[in-house]
Amino acid sequence: MSPKKPFEKLAITEGKWETRFLKWFLLLLFLSLLINTWVFVLIHEEPRRGIITLEMLLKKDFLQPTVLGIPYFKKPPFHEWITSVISLLLGGVSEFSLRLPSAISVILTSIVLFYINKQFFKGKIALFSAIIYPTFYIVLIGYGSKCEPDALFSLLITLATLGWFFFFEKKREFTAWTIGYMFTSFALLTKGLPAIQFYLFFVLSHLLLNRKLNKLFSIQHFIGATLGLIPFTAWILAVKTDIAIKTLLSEIVSRAPGAVPVSKLLKSYFSFPIRFFTATFPWSIIFVYYAFRKKFPIVPENRILKVFAFAFSLDFLLYWLFPGSRLRYMMPALPLFATLLGYYLSNHTILHKRAKETIRFIAELIVPLAIIVGIVVSKNPSLILKSTLEFLIILYTIYFFFIPRFNFTYVVILVATLMLILRGFYSSYYYPIAQQKYPSVRKVALEIVKDSSGYPLYTRTSYLQLCFYVEKGRMEILKFSSSPPYDSLFLSQQPIGNVLKEYSLGNKKFYLCSFGIKSLTPQEAEEEPEKHSPGKQNHSKVKSASPGG
Repeated sequence: MSPKKPFEKLAITEGKWETRFLKWFLLLLFLSLLINTWVFVLIHEEPRRGIITLEMLLKKDFLQPTVLGIPYFKKPPFHEWITSVISLLLGGVSEFSLRLPSAISVILTSIVLFYINKQFFKGKIALFSAIIYPTFYIVLIGYGSKCEPDALFSLLITLATLGWFFFFEKKREFTAWTIGYMFTSFALLTKGLPAIQFYLFFVLSHLLLNRKLNKLFSIQHFIGATLGLIPFTAWILAVKTDIAIKTLLSEIVSRAPGAVPVSKLLKSYFSFPIRFFTATFPWSIIFVYYAFRKKFPIVPENRILKVFAFAFSLDFLLYWLFPGSRLRYMMPALPLFATLLGYYLSNHTILHKRAKETIRFIAELIVPLAIIVGIVVSKNPSLILKSTLEFLIILYTIYFFFIPRFNFTYVVILVATLMLILRGFYSSYYYPIAQQKYPSVRKVALEIVKDSSGYPLYTRTSYLQLCFYVEKGRMEILKFSSSPPYDSLFLSQQPIGNVLKEYSLGNKKFYLCSFGIKSLTPQEAEEEPEKHSPGKQNHSKVKSASPGG
């Protein structure tokens, strides 16, 4: 299939079914991403993002991110600006309000891919790139509904690179440079200096392959860069500039080859391609299968796709060579990879009857299997019944409403639909079962909030998951301090000073301690709140263990 000339008018009938398919696909995907996101507690890096958001709203300072009251410079605050706005609109900070921006970012990235690629290729390639990107495993299951900045960062890099490309091809160079650097600036405010790398790798790839490197020295470039980078520059100047720059640079240096042991370096070089292959499932497998079967050229002949391939290769090579890199750092390059895959796989089809039989077989297999495995794992039939009803709503909507409206002869559409079903399955079953099996951090946090009511509370532990829920429950900043005030309470993972209460959270122990307060007595706290100073209480220590869930 030959690509269109840039900005050639679409035929009247062309692109209608692609646009209609994408609308329904993204709507179902959005719902599948959001199901039960409010059920499961924040995990991994999510509590840190939640704490930053909560503390921004509590202290009404949106310039300097803090974690447990300590200034945080490793990541600028744009992601938390978004989560703060959405939390305000939804009535407070919650798992749902914190995870919603990632789902929105995935959908918007697909829309940007579709409408910009449609200006250069036939609608089919644009559609395929737009449904391949959100169905990469790392996006669909990994970060598509997680309270982390990677999905938003990918959206901003896509807007920067493809926005620049769109206007540059249209001979509007000043607009191209300004738009490109403006979205790069917001990307810098999201995850720091890698934003510049992704943007410039794409720009350099285009200018180099089209022999236009002299455009780098144009007045439009310098003025556009100056204007576009104003948001990031303003933030750097508004906070402690030297610390911010030093921390952002150290984040890059810490991933360099010389910063890790040789054994880890070699292990990373060997494992990175394998991990990337796994992260881009199922499309990596399908690409390899058709590459060997059809023997199509790996290097595309089209000049636009050559730019995409070259820029993607530079990104891949860089993160392969930096052993401290994680797979999610490659997410901003995946829209380019999705476009290449959409081009390569655009003509591969399957019989419509076989496609429908495949979807029906998966549907008939997955529901009873999920019920049996779910009951065995959770030992909670009522929970599995609820999860099954949620999944059946998604599954039946896809099977009886979505599938009959479109032609499923294309391999890309079939596989993307199967991945959509997988995400509905994941959201319906995984979140509730995982929450049931997970230590009851919300319950422990609520108990700490009740026990510490009326007392100043600090923390000597940086176990951020528990700290987030305690901070959320008290609706005040839980400050980290290695030397808390004498007449305050503090959380610790070691028994220090006067141990007033002990909490169990899975295999972890936490202690509510104080150097001055010797007991927690509700009657005394109500009748004589002034007697929280040391030396005036002679009650014995109280210890109790709450269920670890």
